[in-house]
Amino acid sequence: MRKVSLDAGLSESAAKHIIYGSSQSPRMDTIEKIASVLGVTVQEITGDEVAQPKNQIPLMRVPVIGKVQAGLWQDALEIPFNERYSISIPDVGDYPGLPRYGLKVAGDSMNRVFPEGATVVIINFSDLGRLPRYGEYVVAERRCPERDCFEATVKAVEIRGDGSVLLWPKSTNPEFQTPIELLSGGWEDGDGWGVPDVIIKGLVVAVYQVPTLATF
Repeated sequence: MRKVSLDAGLSESAAKHIIYGSSQSPRMDTIEKIASVLGVTVQEITGDEVAQPKNQIPLMRVPVIGKVQAGLWQDALEIPFNERYSISIPDVGDYPGLPRYGLKVAGDSMNRVFPEGATVVIINFSDLGRLPRYGEYVVAERRCPERDCFEATVKAVEIRGDGSVLLWPKSTNPEFQTPIELLSGGWEDGDGWGVPDVIIKGLVVAVYQVPTLATF
């Protein structure tokens, strides 16, 4: 007690009254000095309950590397490195530890599910080690039949009884009501030379959207 009082710059009697709770109205700076000397918190001396921090949801950083827009044929599906950015999303759900990336939704080809401006978070099926399943939302890449360009788009997977696959838009736009049909019955529809015209690349596992103003 004597050492504590000396280190805190108090009389031994004053320190004793504060520590044992018999002091009626000790000054906060005095309590802080004693707590510092003892290596404890102020709350341990005053007996006040310490507010327990709420369980923090861990966050993960996801790089946004490109965009998806049905009907737009482009030379490169990814945006330049100097224009890329990252978003923070909760690190929860399935597929822990698998790499993922973000693609920004442009246009209204999937606006019933993913509005323009939202970012879909993708895990490639090559990392998942499985094929797409009925009802899942996927990112598909399609080659332009006339020139060496590509289209990246988000679609819903329908698998028919004969094994054929349809990739459906979910849009209010009349222009986007027709599915992409994989006529080969497989997951890739090629040009006869082993080069696929359509590739189902990744699974949509999350969507990130910044709140916007309401429209009336």
